[in-house]
Amino acid sequence: MSSHIDEMDEKALFKVASWLSPNLSWKAQERFYYDPSNKKRFYQVDCASVDGKVILEYEGPNHYCDVWKDIRDGERRRFFTELGYSFKRWPYYCQLTHEVAHYFFGEFNEMAYLKCLNEIYRANSEREILACGFHYTFHTPSQFTYRGVDRFIEELEALPLVVKSQVAESLRRYCRDMNDPELVLGRDKRLHQLLSFKRPLQELVALYLRQE
Repeated sequence: MSSHIDEMDEKALFKVASWLSPNLSWKAQERFYYDPSNKKRFYQVDCASVDGKVILEYEGPNHYCDVWKDIRDGERRRFFTELGYSFKRWPYYCQLTHEVAHYFFGEFNEMAYLKCLNEIYRANSEREILACGFHYTFHTPSQFTYRGVDRFIEELEALPLVVKSQVAESLRRYCRDMNDPELVLGRDKRLHQLLSFKRPLQELVALYLRQE
């Protein structure tokens, strides 16, 4: 395994969509004009399939730390869902586990999945890619607005359980190293309750940057 640690981002997401859903035509940074009378008013999305009516957006930390951006995100989602699009958000703490790949792309070719791991993460198996969660980033849940916390909790309930398992493990390690959970989690009780969330150990098989 390479010593270089790679993570998902908007460019990688476009590649993954193209490889795991090759039957659809994908475009990166596609513009959708929501005001025909003003060409300056448009939504530019990270990854779009017009023929499949699917929008994929990579959501960085600012989507959780900026109240107004979160409100605009809601408006953007409504615009596309009203047009009949499936609108999916890829949180920045999420990585391409096998279950995550199924969640976002449905059935896929296993060789294509291995290609994603190799090209995006420089890894040869799922156990070699970075675990979903927070490792050394300063953009932890303590930085989220109240809306960002709500969004985070809702996402964890919707995403595959492996995501919640790995996120919880990464936060346990982070809190232990900081010796002050509030620095990592803030004061919302729901976030502190997340530390006690545990499932089968096999769901934790991945790369963590903090020692166990």
